[in-house]
Amino acid sequence: MFNINRERLINDFINMVKISSESYDEKLMGDYCKKVLKDEFGLEIYEDDAALKIGSNQSNIIAKFRGNPRKKTLLFCAHLDTVKPGKDVNPIRENGKIFTDGKTVLGSDDKSGIAPLFEALRIVKENELDVPDIEIVLTVAEEVGLKGAKNLDFSVLKAKEGYALDSEDVEGIFNRAPSQNFIEISVEGIESHAGMSPEKGISAIKVLSEAIANMPLGRIDSQTTANIGVIEGGVASNIVAKKCTAKGEARSHDDERLKYYTEKIKEAVYNAIRKNRIILPDGSIKTANCKIDVEKAYSAMYVKEDEPVLQRVINVYKNLKIPYRILTGGGGSDANIFNEHGIKTVIIGTGMKNVHTVDEYILEDDLVRVTNIILGIMTHDQ
Repeated sequence: MFNINRERLINDFINMVKISSESYDEKLMGDYCKKVLKDEFGLEIYEDDAALKIGSNQSNIIAKFRGNPRKKTLLFCAHLDTVKPGKDVNPIRENGKIFTDGKTVLGSDDKSGIAPLFEALRIVKENELDVPDIEIVLTVAEEVGLKGAKNLDFSVLKAKEGYALDSEDVEGIFNRAPSQNFIEISVEGIESHAGMSPEKGISAIKVLSEAIANMPLGRIDSQTTANIGVIEGGVASNIVAKKCTAKGEARSHDDERLKYYTEKIKEAVYNAIRKNRIILPDGSIKTANCKIDVEKAYSAMYVKEDEPVLQRVINVYKNLKIPYRILTGGGGSDANIFNEHGIKTVIIGTGMKNVHTVDEYILEDDLVRVTNIILGIMTHDQ
């Protein structure tokens, strides 16, 4: 283990979580990080134009810590934003645990990645440790669809291997995560009076409800899931609803399965429309109409266990005598985007617990462990 300055680490983390940085409003957190990177480490800061592209008040931050140029450049990534409610966070430190007053999230997702990263850099600088060139990437709008990473200026990055500091279990190393499609379905039926002439109408709610009932949803197989999470429609109880929309997703570790089950979801809608037609007195047939938008959120990532980026961190866990597990994730992260761009990246847990809830907390010991892991990666003999 390295000689971690525990109090400095904890205080820095607490200072960070006190800074409001909900998605699209990360400027104060960005300013804090830039000040640390400039004032403490003398690093040059590069900000891309992601803010303009996505409507945030802060762009992605890239900084380069100069080390031994003979070693392989490594990248470390974390994200600046938090979910809501994340304003006016009141962190409470008690018995080795940090949590809130129950009114907000803590923001350890992902400030438990940033604080240990900064502490590791401090120790490298203070002890003049032999490390490679290190690229630090702090992204925005991760929590709202990885939008910062999707708009990152990858042209300024040299690293081909990286570590995303962004998951719960400190003993978990994620080398696999799925692809995801966002799916939005809009059905337009035919309005009619619900009591006087319902047979003249086609209920968009009924059509979409029948479609959803016949969609492959939930845990479809070992690699694939799908969900409808939002449904909205209708204006009054006495009107056959003209419009209804649903929003959902499909995820899979296999792109062919993702494509197949996305088509099955669409097929369920088309079948429901065909079933719910009406025949008018003149013999003409009326059906509902639909619009289905599918957006690829991100591609699957898979880093093989024999890849150096993964072997390095496994050796670090072993050297530090920290138990570890190689895990498959169910959601996407910035690591998906980095892998898409040819930077082999695995995800390291930082100890955050009950994330995205007001019951979120983290253990001080886990912040220390993560710092040791980061230092171990930086100083590992390549």
